[in-house]
Amino acid sequence: MGVCMEVLIVDWAHLESEPAGQREVLVEEVAFGPDGVCDYDLPPGWTWPSPIKSRWWARYEFLDTMTSYKAHFWAGECWDGLRAFVDAPLRNALDQFSAPLFWGGSDYASETSSFSAAVHPGPCDWASRLSVMLWLKPEEVAELHRFWGQVEPHLDSLREPFNHHLTEPIGWIQDFASFSRLIGEWGDVVSQAACRNWAVIGLRC
Repeated sequence: MGVCMEVLIVDWAHLESEPAGQREVLVEEVAFGPDGVCDYDLPPGWTWPSPIKSRWWARYEFLDTMTSYKAHFWAGECWDGLRAFVDAPLRNALDQFSAPLFWGGSDYASETSSFSAAVHPGPCDWASRLSVMLWLKPEEVAELHRFWGQVEPHLDSLREPFNHHLTEPIGWIQDFASFSRLIGEWGDVVSQAACRNWAVIGLRC
């Protein structure tokens, strides 16, 4: 079956204003609650609650993953195979942006890599019951958003080295379009959270 992940952006200040014993319940409810709670048109993948006064969270479903984490893992594998062929400034920025999203904040798999992640997501002291895959507080989201600003304008420049060096599909990543689309979707998640000074949470489901 594989691992599935539900991704949320949340108003961290609002969540921490709730009693500690209720926070996990609230996060679980919005992550795994019913669909169809939107009251206006949204870009594909996004679900926001209704009414407006309840909007302290939003849920994002990646478009071609069926909520599976496999695509995210294989995107990380693709980048690990590609990064040696990318100029240093873009390589460093995408290293930093993708590390907590694809590798849990750890170093890249390559034995020759000297990379060290700038964002190291830590545990949350009140989330003992939740099966957490990703937990980025607002300050960590802001740091990732800074790296995304360095990646986004140059993302298409990876097409040529990708097509030249990664000639076979890697897991769920079939081609450059699927790789760049997933990176771009993460960019959207981080951007939507950063512009609100919110957190990002990924829960195993």
